[in-house]
Amino acid sequence: MQQIEKLDSITYDQFIENYLKPGIPVVFKNASSAWKSSQQFDPAFFRTHFGNHKTTYKGKEYSMNEILDVTEKSTLENPAPYPILFEIPLQLPELLPMVEPIHMNYAFPNWFRSKFMPYGKFGNSIHLFIGGPGNQYSLHKDMYHTNAWITQLYGEKKFVVFPRDQEDLLYPENASFISPINIMKPDYEKYPRYKEATPLSIILKPGETIFIPNGIWHTTVAASHNISLIFDQLNGYNFKAWKKDMYDYSKKRSTFVAVAKYSLAQTLGSLCKLSELAGSKM
Repeated sequence: MQQIEKLDSITYDQFIENYLKPGIPVVFKNASSAWKSSQQFDPAFFRTHFGNHKTTYKGKEYSMNEILDVTEKSTLENPAPYPILFEIPLQLPELLPMVEPIHMNYAFPNWFRSKFMPYGKFGNSIHLFIGGPGNQYSLHKDMYHTNAWITQLYGEKKFVVFPRDQEDLLYPENASFISPINIMKPDYEKYPRYKEATPLSIILKPGETIFIPNGIWHTTVAASHNISLIFDQLNGYNFKAWKKDMYDYSKKRSTFVAVAKYSLAQTLGSLCKLSELAGSKM
């Protein structure tokens, strides 16, 4: 994996064969043009339509207007709180019809869109992230081996990803999905193997969408005041890894809970697969 490609267009079958199956990140320049709304999703839009909608961060409640104010003023020296996010289906449900088809004709099937899958559980989420200069996410791979789809609605954000074979260079804590390494200021004395890592970076611009396959370590650094829409995907290609995570994460609590979660995962997967075979659109 030498670089992250930016594509003007590609067929669904080409995406499956060239990127999804081999697990290679890719950027779509205009996949979000498939959405029903041609609305410009900038701060003015969110102030007008959702200004008083609220969410919480570390126990403190923020309105949309307050979040936009504080992130707009964010600087490298004095960064805004991050990540402040909204659960779109629960907190901004009016936004969902505007971004349908959310799969943009690429991110399907998505078993998380099935009626059998509980929202907010087991990696199933649709988020709106708002940030500004100085904001940086932890280096991680997504829990439950979900595929991540991030569309930049406003502003620019830098994405940094690592090839799958470099996990040992990132010192995951207790074999978890979080790395302690700060890619902006790596401590090579404490983490010497990180010198061998070959991170790839790309700037995501408004209207562009990045596909990050399951198991890929990545992080983001805000290049400007920005707003992103992020959702996760599960289907037959990453189901086995998702099911294994359901067991592994629960085993830390108890073997009984782990077995129960594994059985639940198998049942949910079977139901989704049957729905897919029956022609259900997900």
